Amino acid sequence: NASANGEELSGFWGTLPSAWDHPEPNYVVSGVVGEFWSVLTTIPIAGFLLLYEGVRFGYGRKVMAIYALTCAMYSFAFTAHLTLQMHIFSTTVIAVMSNALLTFAMFSHVVHWALESPVVRGAIVLMSEAVLVGTVATLPYKLEHGGVWTLFTVQSPGVFLATGLAASMVWKSTCQKERTTFRLVGVSGSLLSTAMVLSLVECLIGFERGFLEDFWGFPWLHIAIHVLEQVGIYVFGVGVAALQALLLTPEDFEGAEVRTAAGLVYLYCPQPVGAAHKLCAAEQLVAAASELALDGDRVADGESSATTPTATATPSGPGEATASGESSQQSQRGRDSSKLSAGGVETVDVGRLPQQSPAAILSQELKPESTLQRRKRAQSPGVSGLVARSVLQETC
Repeated sequence: NASANGEELSGFWGTLPSAWDHPEPNYVVSGVVGEFWSVLTTIPIAGFLLLYEGVRFGYGRKVMAIYALTCAMYSFAFTAHLTLQMHIFSTTVIAVMSNALLTFAMFSHVVHWALESPVVRGAIVLMSEAVLVGTVATLPYKLEHGGVWTLFTVQSPGVFLATGLAASMVWKSTCQKERTTFRLVGVSGSLLSTAMVLSLVECLIGFERGFLEDFWGFPWLHIAIHVLEQVGIYVFGVGVAALQALLLTPEDFEGAEVRTAAGLVYLYCPQPVGAAHKLCAAEQLVAAASELALDGDRVADGESSATTPTATATPSGPGEATASGESSQQSQRGRDSSKLSAGGVETVDVGRLPQQSPAAILSQELKPESTLQRRKRAQSPGVSGLVARSVLQETC
């Protein structure tokens, strides 16, 4: 009985009481889940969506690093609310703010010329990280409900500052791409700022009025914060991708644009990063095949003019004798340039054809064609290009 009472007091995971405990009553819905509703709303949906889009459209390493850390921080939050383990909660807060600092280190130079120096940005990040770790290690254990107060204290200054900077960048935008990008960041900041305001309200009254005891302890205030954060962080991730693709390196993302599908905003890129300037091996092969096909068309046209039958008539005068002589010479050249086999397949003596390129010779050696097949191809412009496009679609 004593062990059972001890387990009931400390919870399934043995982590109670905890300075990081939130307003949601513990172990109400499930005996193995500390804060059930908080666990549900920290499933890393935003992180997985961003990772999928980053892989699908090839956003590049910088953006993918932010997305990977987003997924990791939500995974930490999921585990923290599940177990109420204080070290996992501390790691979660540090991961959240480290993600923001990583974004600052990569992209803050677009805000002001003073941040163009990597040394300046690196120094700011290192100092901020040191203050962050020190605060997370001490503040939760000095205040009543210190965990939720630490979340508000650590996160809100950066969120409010970033929101204000995004609004100023929208106001100073000079083109549509800039307005689109900074509006995304501004919308994200507005959502996250709203979450921070609710976080302050939770610190003040959340433990008394922030949950519905008759509805399995549903913490309506904390769930509202989680939903706003998930949506805000997702929009922020799209804004970071747009910043990279539309403003910083547009030459690597030709055709990129912000789109919306079923209410979900995302950055569409027709090609992965850097692929806009490179011909893949398949494209080179198709280009060579198209050249061979064009050379083959020229050879076929030459043969048709060389082997055109001429009328034979008994000459009755000098002029007719001259025409007959020319016809006989053309017929002789036609016999020299092409021979018909018994099966009706024409083979060309490529050595006697004038001004033939190596590509034309290779074309004739690879696949002899009948006169009818060549005539059909010569009379159907665009077929070679259609075949080339089909090969490219299948290969690339």
